[in-house]
Amino acid sequence: MSNPIRVLVPDGINYRFATKVEAMAEGKPFKIIVPTAPDEAGIIAVAGEADAILAYKAPVSRAVIEAAPGARLIQKFGLDCKDIDLVAAHEKGLPVFTRSLIRNATVADHAMALMLACARRLLECHRVVAEARYLQHGYVPKSTGQQNVHHGNWIKVEGVADLLESTVGIVALGDIGAEIARRVRPFGPRIVYHQRRRHSEQVEKSLGVHYMGLDELIETVDYLILVVPQTAQTENMLSRERIARMKPGACVINVGRGGLIDEEALCEALRDNRLAAAGLDVFRMEPVPESNPLLQLPNVVLSPHMAGGSSERYWKVDVAGVLENIRRHIAGEGADGLLQD
Repeated sequence: MSNPIRVLVPDGINYRFATKVEAMAEGKPFKIIVPTAPDEAGIIAVAGEADAILAYKAPVSRAVIEAAPGARLIQKFGLDCKDIDLVAAHEKGLPVFTRSLIRNATVADHAMALMLACARRLLECHRVVAEARYLQHGYVPKSTGQQNVHHGNWIKVEGVADLLESTVGIVALGDIGAEIARRVRPFGPRIVYHQRRRHSEQVEKSLGVHYMGLDELIETVDYLILVVPQTAQTENMLSRERIARMKPGACVINVGRGGLIDEEALCEALRDNRLAAAGLDVFRMEPVPESNPLLQLPNVVLSPHMAGGSSERYWKVDVAGVLENIRRHIAGEGADGLLQD
């Protein structure tokens, strides 16, 4: 293809996404079009040049779509298309492609690891084996086979739970929350979610999730997963009052931000075994001070704010991936991630 593919990045010059795209497109068959102002008027002013629209957080409205008669696809950087006018795209016959991002998937993987570690009490299981606690029960080690074994759970670790037929609640079902839902679903729980703007019935059905109000969700679930950014509105979202209303034996997983939770109240609930466990990747103070009482609790799984991995590496891989998907579609080679009507 002799002419470069003109890709409109509506997020504008002031957002680093456009800079990342320009860097990754260098030396490749693309011309990146970035509006000088990321508002609708600024985007419309340059939309007529576009062969493709690559959207991250900027809205792609009906007006933008109609101003881009030469566009052959919209590529979403991620999965959440709530800011794209899908009806307008469908009416124009403009296909919309989505892409799972590695940097979102790695957070979802970590949330699953924390949840499974809490459910199966893996740290306690490790400790009882490593500390040879079988001696307290009078067991004698013996050679094992298919039938010749000690009774299962021979150290009697308490509180081991299953995801099957439990209820998992995800607060914020954006790109990361959707990745978590996809991973949770095969384990067989009911999945509920809350966020400010409810998803369409189509999205809910595809992910196998059900919408709930925040307080109802917090009071209902066995596993509460927080993926919310910390804002003035979400500060202390899981307050002392809400923790008190949680289901006895529930678990809290936080891969959002530490300020979402009243840590003191959480510690008290875990210490009193009103909550079964917590898996935390983020904290109110980081690194976690050695005086933090969370460090002394046996029913917590802690990690040092590393769920997201190396963001710079993921930027490169993910941006290169969406650009290649655009190239493949325009070249007629078959792109991935077509959003079905």
